[in-house]
Amino acid sequence: MNEYFACFGLPGTFVLTWLITLLAIILAVIRRKHYAYFCAAAMFVSSCGDMFMTRFGRIPEIFPNYFIIGASLFMAAHVLYIISYRLLAKSKNYCFFNGGVIAAVAIALACLIYFTVICFQRNDFSMYFLCLLYLIVITANCAAIFSYGWSSFKQKPYLMLCAVGALSFFLSDFIIGLDALAGIYDWGYLIWWLYPIGQILLNVFAF
Repeated sequence: MNEYFACFGLPGTFVLTWLITLLAIILAVIRRKHYAYFCAAAMFVSSCGDMFMTRFGRIPEIFPNYFIIGASLFMAAHVLYIISYRLLAKSKNYCFFNGGVIAAVAIALACLIYFTVICFQRNDFSMYFLCLLYLIVITANCAAIFSYGWSSFKQKPYLMLCAVGALSFFLSDFIIGLDALAGIYDWGYLIWWLYPIGQILLNVFAF
């Protein structure tokens, strides 16, 4: 990813995440809706989290707990997306509990089982409950957005792309967790493909 977006001596990941933030802000200004402002705020907070997660500049020196700060910022971003899509759903009188919520919970359970098996194999549960908390937050985000996509499908099928975005964001965060907390690096190369695609879809198809 660095090789595609790096410019002016800045890492490609830094340039890309702030370009997406700029897109989110432009969309919020155009739409002038509360949900769009929350989406832009979520993307801004995500970009701040990216700077910590990618150890941008002197962040590791200034903030020794950079990973915890980055993870906290991402959790905040997920909460902002939940608020955004719940406002959007309520504005259209959509019911929350539907097939989309069931799908989100099923995906989360599969990820939880996978991570639990890994912890048993390694006999290491030191970060298990922290991961469980994080999984609950990102699952709640997926459930809110999947629910909206499911409810919108009959009238505007293309709005299911926001659910694809939520899934991409979910998987990128899950892979980061496997990488940082479980030492599983097999899927790390996917993070900076899943993450930007997910964020773009979440902002472009939030209407």
